[in-house]
Amino acid sequence: MDPETTRAYFDERADHYENAEWHVRYAKRLVELADMAPGWHVLDAATGTGLAARAAATVVGPTGRVIGADISPGMLTQAVRHAPATVSYIQSDVTDLNEFDAEFDAVICASGMLYLPVDQALREWRRVLKPGGLVGFSTMREGEPSTARIFRACAADLGLSLTDPMAALGTEDRSEAALTRADFTPTHTIADTLTLPASDPSHAWRVLSTSPHYPELQTLSPTDLITLETHFKTTLPSTASITTQVIYAYGRKQE
Repeated sequence: MDPETTRAYFDERADHYENAEWHVRYAKRLVELADMAPGWHVLDAATGTGLAARAAATVVGPTGRVIGADISPGMLTQAVRHAPATVSYIQSDVTDLNEFDAEFDAVICASGMLYLPVDQALREWRRVLKPGGLVGFSTMREGEPSTARIFRACAADLGLSLTDPMAALGTEDRSEAALTRADFTPTHTIADTLTLPASDPSHAWRVLSTSPHYPELQTLSPTDLITLETHFKTTLPSTASITTQVIYAYGRKQE
């Protein structure tokens, strides 16, 4: 995935990213399950607006330190507005962290793996971890969330095949296999559910139609794109909330 496209996508979403309360819960749960300790030095990779970084700061306490790294300056502008004293932020490609070397007790990534080259990211995070250091990430199960699944099905009705961005890590076995390929020892992988609010059709269309995961949309004519938009918005079910299956995966760098 092109980093410039990803940066622009999240710059556009930055002002409203924290309006979705489920983003906050998703990040906090990753930290809760990580078994971090006071005094730890933590890197929050693809930190966005700093949701997981702030949650980690409450765990590591005043003797710990958290650094949030993200490629999007728009997201980081929002993050620094709420940063506690023990959290700092840098703009960086989290798959190429030349400014660090074997100095973190933990690297976490909340809901960002689908925008990253998984193996490259995990290998880089292993490099910046201390021996015995912890890595943890969250991902949605393959086929989730249902809004994106419906979007891809509507595109398929027009003859356009779109890849599920959750497929690479979207089962417990695949998440653990990715950790093993990067020379981590998987420690615990936890399946859970997350309740999302019902998607506003116009908002869902904006997010999905501009997603860097679906460059194939650019091959559609203006007429076909309007047809897809209409089909998608009328296909979305009217529900109060959506239950989505998620996975939290953790591993250790061997001593």
